[in-house]
Amino acid sequence: MTVGSGPRRLSKGELESVHKSLIEVTRKQRGSDTPVDVAMPDGIGFWDAVGQLLQNMETELSETVREEGMTAKAQLLSRRLGVARTCVRDLTRIRLASFTRHAITSNLLNSVNKDSRESIGLPLMDWNKHDPAERIFYNGLKDLTEMYKASTSWSNMLGYSESVGVVTEVSETLRDYSDDDNQESITKRFAPTEEEWEEPDFDEEDRIREMNDYPEHASSPSESGSVEEQPSEEPDNLLRIKVLKDVEDPILMADGTEVVLTQGDIETCPSLIAEILIAAGLAEAAPI
Repeated sequence: MTVGSGPRRLSKGELESVHKSLIEVTRKQRGSDTPVDVAMPDGIGFWDAVGQLLQNMETELSETVREEGMTAKAQLLSRRLGVARTCVRDLTRIRLASFTRHAITSNLLNSVNKDSRESIGLPLMDWNKHDPAERIFYNGLKDLTEMYKASTSWSNMLGYSESVGVVTEVSETLRDYSDDDNQESITKRFAPTEEEWEEPDFDEEDRIREMNDYPEHASSPSESGSVEEQPSEEPDNLLRIKVLKDVEDPILMADGTEVVLTQGDIETCPSLIAEILIAAGLAEAAPI
């Protein structure tokens, strides 16, 4: 392989190890608030290895359907691919959330006290055990946190002696996502101005009395909204197809029933099975 042409291709044995590692890392990450270590083959990142794994599984499934039809083996490979994709979705969501929590927490604690991170058990990141893309994401979060602290005079609000200005240098990973005009305004050093305190006309007792009259305004709407807006998992989409060739073996449908497909049939199948049949030339899409 030419140097710089991309990550090396993994052997079949290495791909099987990546599959086991994907399931194991997903299981560990679900029970951890901090990013867990990932096993990476030599010369390739974790997510590059997972990408090769999914591509290999898709190829194996397509070849099996083309040569043998939708047999029990093909359905097993289809389910195996579906489980791997579910792991990728769940692991990405949970893992990025843990990186975000770690980056922001460690940045704020370091601004207060260098020893605060150790006191709450927040570990240092060992980037030899994480994917390079995750490091870019993590450093971008740190830069954004610094920009936020500077634009809000965060340290001054908490009464720290050190003067905190806006970050003068932003990593290259963020420059493509920022407007030049906004960047110039952010990079200017912020000097907090002192304003005279004006006694409000609204009396404290009046405020408490109004809160008692309208108790629903006292609670944060974000608290109730966060519970109601939790996304619910939706079932896989169905796809309507027309069968072009007879399929000898029965197809397992979403409701658990087995259906024998014959030429000319119009069926509604799970999108994954429908796409496999279409790719193998056994069916074609038949939208209404």
